[in-house]
Amino acid sequence: MASNLREELESLRIERPRSGRPTAPPTRSTPSPAPAPGTPGTVYRRRKGIGLRLLSMLLWMIPLGVVGGAGVVAYNQYDRMRSKPEVSIGLVQKMTLGEAEKLLTSKGYLKSRYQAMIGTKIAGRVEEMRVRERVQVKKGEVLAVIEHHDMDAKLAQCKASLARAEAELEEAKVDLWDKDRQEKRLARLHEKNMTPPEDYDKAVAARKGAEARITATEASIQMMKSNIEEIEATIHHQMYLYAPFDGTVVEKQGEVGEIISPMAMSSALGRSAVVTIADLTNMDVEADIPEEQMYRVREGQPAEVSVTAVPTKRYRGRLRQITPMGDRTRATVKVKVEILDPDDKLFPELAATVHFLPDEKFAQSDASHPFLYVPSEAVFQENGHDWVWILDRDSRASKRKIEVANSNRGSTRVESGLEADDKVVLNPPRGLRDGEQVREASR
Repeated sequence: MASNLREELESLRIERPRSGRPTAPPTRSTPSPAPAPGTPGTVYRRRKGIGLRLLSMLLWMIPLGVVGGAGVVAYNQYDRMRSKPEVSIGLVQKMTLGEAEKLLTSKGYLKSRYQAMIGTKIAGRVEEMRVRERVQVKKGEVLAVIEHHDMDAKLAQCKASLARAEAELEEAKVDLWDKDRQEKRLARLHEKNMTPPEDYDKAVAARKGAEARITATEASIQMMKSNIEEIEATIHHQMYLYAPFDGTVVEKQGEVGEIISPMAMSSALGRSAVVTIADLTNMDVEADIPEEQMYRVREGQPAEVSVTAVPTKRYRGRLRQITPMGDRTRATVKVKVEILDPDDKLFPELAATVHFLPDEKFAQSDASHPFLYVPSEAVFQENGHDWVWILDRDSRASKRKIEVANSNRGSTRVESGLEADDKVVLNPPRGLRDGEQVREASR
């Protein structure tokens, strides 16, 4: 076939003589004589034959490439249609001991065990503020002063009246001394019948009157002293507001010039308190526990507390009190969990989550240290070692060796071999191969 094709191509070649005049093409019956080796025509035909062979090879490679590409596409389509193992998938999580070993979880809010809103018994205007927020105060320290100029004037009046009454008492005592002396003189004369009885009786009455006047004056003085003590106590205990315990000012409600009224129901009627102080060293979490879960907890049980405002730290806790009163509308019981290691980042009314722990050993000081945990269903043993099947981004499974620290309550703590958020196969099926692609089971 190749020789026939070559002869046909040779017959189509046009010979051009050197004089420039074309010669008649040779017929098929009389083939042209082959040029001598080394002539220019021989080199041209040789190059022409090589190009034709390359062209022929290229023409054959086109259908072969099409067939190969179709095979690849068909294989990929078959691989997609082929039934892949269906597996359940779990995640490797980074958790603290409390989160991993918890018996029960409850949400609540932080409360200070000692917290008070400081106000007055009577209405008054704020004259002086001596504290601000976040300031630590000692018991008995003055927090604010309420205006009391009218009481100062009344106190001065009472003290002046007291001084006058004391002077009148001295005058009455002198008068009593004189009346007593007259009575005694007339008594001696009366015994000798040297004076009328009426004069002696008048002297006795005058002495008794002087004694009564002294008694009345002394009672008036005592009443004035009591009034003075009352005014001073009102000024000291109601016009000066003191800290009832050591704590921190968490809120300042009043300002200089504002009216403080114990009956105020809104800001339009004045303030009902000047400041709020709390002892931030004694913090509790008030949480609600469902009635059906109460059998799991007891007073003194260890706990771990996480605060939303402090996501990087976990606090050690202890169930301090179970309130002996249920809420029938919510079917819950209120409990108070004491925080054993509070710091300056904790404030009242912050949201908190309590993880109740099964044993005291989990309530360690380093409660914020996280560990890696993998679902126990993903761990299997082979040749005396622990293994898991881990998935890559293309959902291809690969077997990986791990080191296990302990296993409890459906999760296994891993020391090495895994990283957080790794995907693992739960209850891996038999026959799963390295590099095999799997699909997640529908939930």
